[in-house]
Amino acid sequence: MNTLPLNIFTVSVNPAIDLFLDVPSIAFDEVLRATGARRVWAGKGFNVSRAVQRLGANSMALGFIGGFAGMAIRAGLEAEGIPTDFVPVEDETRTNVMVVDQATDRHIKVNQAGALVSEAAQAEFLARVRRHLAPGDHWVLTGSLAPGLDSAFYAELIKLIHASGAVAILDTSGAALRCGCAARPDLVKPNVVEARDLTGASVKSMADAQRAVEAFHAAGAQRVALSLGADGLVYSDGVTMVHGCPPALRVRTAVGAGDALLGGLVWAQMQGKSTTEVACWGVATGAVYALADELPCDAQPAVRQMIERLTITQLKP
Repeated sequence: MNTLPLNIFTVSVNPAIDLFLDVPSIAFDEVLRATGARRVWAGKGFNVSRAVQRLGANSMALGFIGGFAGMAIRAGLEAEGIPTDFVPVEDETRTNVMVVDQATDRHIKVNQAGALVSEAAQAEFLARVRRHLAPGDHWVLTGSLAPGLDSAFYAELIKLIHASGAVAILDTSGAALRCGCAARPDLVKPNVVEARDLTGASVKSMADAQRAVEAFHAAGAQRVALSLGADGLVYSDGVTMVHGCPPALRVRTAVGAGDALLGGLVWAQMQGKSTTEVACWGVATGAVYALADELPCDAQPAVRQMIERLTITQLKP
């Protein structure tokens, strides 16, 4: 049993059950019969918790859950060894449905908006956060905002975390990302789509990526990890900027790889590793995940081997 102290907290304020249904082919106006089904306790923060757990650290998952779906998420995570501290809400936690065409591997995905979070539930959540806060802890704030939450929700949470001497890491999009950056998070992890939303410019070259990273620094982020998909990431602490790129891989899926990458960054940052080392652990963890759609139970050996295969380039900020 892992006896390390809990010092990583992941926040998923709009979690879901992702229901995957495999069908021989997708056809409209017909009854489709699933040949396979699986349920995933979905939330970017949950994926980060899984990643740091398999790298050897503990974490706790926080957020809002409601109804039978919420109960299933809590039970499922705790069965995986991830402790939780969820605030209940009145509405049912959302279930997102993905219908996968086995003949073509194409899919249709339908996402629900999520359960409404009342002002009372928000107050209770902040009270629980305050009970957990301690200097040096790492808080990973992830995903879309649930209905009822203001776009400044993460920004206010970052201020609260910083007031306790803890570290705030942000992975979201849209107005929540823009507001969150203004609160000076210790790290943000945008992808190229989120970078385009912030800057108005597409990321098509390394020069574009560097400009996007600099834009996030200007917006308030102290460290930036710009995820480039198969091209790795550009990581910057405001002084040192590096591009970490994995080798060509036969990727099973890219879904969740960015969350695993963030887990690697958080784990390495907590070990006090250098900027370049943090970048390496992030890229390598995401790459190992992409190969098998999961990380090994003891992920460190595989991640260390992947680090040896990375191409690392120092960039000039």
